[in-house]
Amino acid sequence: MFIMCKGVLAKEPYVIPISEMPVYSLEELCYYMYHHIYSVTEEFFDEKLVEWLGEQAGLEALAEKMRVLVQKKNDLKDLVVTLMCSCDYYKEQEILQLVTVMKKIENLPAHEKNKIKADQYLRAGKYGKSLQEYKQLLYGEMAEHFSTEEYGNLLHNQAIALFHVSSFREAANGFKEAYARNHKEQSLQQYLYALLLNGQDEQFIQEGSSFGKTEEELRQLRQNYIDAQTEGKDDGGEEEFISRCKNELRSAYLDGGVNDGIPIVSQ
Repeated sequence: MFIMCKGVLAKEPYVIPISEMPVYSLEELCYYMYHHIYSVTEEFFDEKLVEWLGEQAGLEALAEKMRVLVQKKNDLKDLVVTLMCSCDYYKEQEILQLVTVMKKIENLPAHEKNKIKADQYLRAGKYGKSLQEYKQLLYGEMAEHFSTEEYGNLLHNQAIALFHVSSFREAANGFKEAYARNHKEQSLQQYLYALLLNGQDEQFIQEGSSFGKTEEELRQLRQNYIDAQTEGKDDGGEEEFISRCKNELRSAYLDGGVNDGIPIVSQ
């Protein structure tokens, strides 16, 4: 992250929760909040941040002000606006627009807020935590609030987490179950690629055909897989190939149709 800073650059960065993004100045911190406001919660503001502001960023007065707000449990808007107004990086109109977005987030129902949280963990590579959040959404009291398609999208994202922390087989089952509900091509392709990754070539053909894939489409999917596998092995062997698959899959989460995702193997 390169941000033009007027204030002090800290020797030690503040590492933002969830994303683990290091920031070295108040301007960088505000930039992060502005562009990732959906991931900013009360947990974002703790004693570690207050200490960093005072000891590393050299902003003792701001640190003390933030400490009082945190201890009094002021609402999220107060905490964000106090930081945003303490540097000259954003104009007043931009901060007001951010407050408007925060009000909309504040009024979201609990199940939508929890989905945002789960997706943020997934995007940040916190697969264990994201898996816990998705399980609560899918199998807890909030499940009834999602449409069939939305439920399928959650299953798709949970399968991505499973791909990282469990097995290809379990991830494949998750993508298949997701496709049965959301009928999205992304979920179907992820399922078929996961079968190939798990060495289930025969099932790849059977399942692909049962879902309406033509011989030519299956041939192309297999060729995409072979090409990616060859490229991965040329770059560093089987482990490098699997690592690339995981990195690409991490970006393939579904967000109610907003993000189309990408297949395990790039096309």
